[in-house]
Amino acid sequence: MQQYRDTNYAAVSAALHAREAHLLTSALSERMLEAPTAEESCKVLGECGYALPEKCTLANVEEMLALARRTLYREVAVLAPDKRIVEIFRLKYDYHNAKLALKAKRTGEDASRLVIDCGRYDALALLRGERGMLSSRMGRAMAQAERESEGGDVRAAELTLDRACFEEMSALAKETESDFLIGYVALQIDAINLRTLVRAQRMGASAELLSAALLPGGHIPAEQLKTARGDRLAELTRGSALSAAGELAASLTSGSLTVFERACDDALMQYLQRARRTAFGPEVIVGYLSAKEAEFTAVRTILSGKLAGLSAEDIRARLRMSYL
Repeated sequence: MQQYRDTNYAAVSAALHAREAHLLTSALSERMLEAPTAEESCKVLGECGYALPEKCTLANVEEMLALARRTLYREVAVLAPDKRIVEIFRLKYDYHNAKLALKAKRTGEDASRLVIDCGRYDALALLRGERGMLSSRMGRAMAQAERESEGGDVRAAELTLDRACFEEMSALAKETESDFLIGYVALQIDAINLRTLVRAQRMGASAELLSAALLPGGHIPAEQLKTARGDRLAELTRGSALSAAGELAASLTSGSLTVFERACDDALMQYLQRARRTAFGPEVIVGYLSAKEAEFTAVRTILSGKLAGLSAEDIRARLRMSYL
């Protein structure tokens, strides 16, 4: 793979490393958690550059996060020497909106309030049924998913779009020639597949259903994973970023999946934290975008919990490892 040791990434890497100083740290998260009210908790985000709402409500929090996400992708897309790196992060929103378009067509419901307008394509155009702007891969997936949805197999339609989403992510990552990004996409697929396997085993799902749900493109071949149980499952993940999650999955027969789910998420974050030690290169862009996405999730978790009257301890249990 190509080695990124040229000046193309020097400027964007310096800019994003500087912006890391304004990320939501563990200390700031604690201040949000311990704040007496949701309003006081929200004010902490002013130190991270958020445009704070006049009143802290769920609707206003979502609007604040939506604006922050749109600004993030607009600004980083301008800075990135290779736009495909940013596209890999944006395309999941296209596929999210595609699922909404299928549901709206099937049910007649208005899905315009549920779209996330941060993808590569106009979200409302997708809802209107426009397809000419789509990539060839997404266009084919949409056509197939529409046939499946119209035939009543909604689950198959969603799986078709999920598979196409990660196939497109994998293809774009390989085009960038960034080993770090290729590895990150593959690790995401492994984590999703491990979760899928655990849930399928809990449900007693058929081998056919499991095979259809597992995604290709991970470090762990789906063919090996679909039949893995107990020690064999732990063996498949041993020595990988998901080794701790694999050990937990191997022994899970009942009870809560919370610790297992956290281990999967932490494995991804631990991989991404390597970007903090990289002076310049595509790794810095990948790390920063991932850090911001994790931050948006943390902010939503904290503020929605505060608004619901949950204790700091209960909210803290739902948080994940942060980038910083």
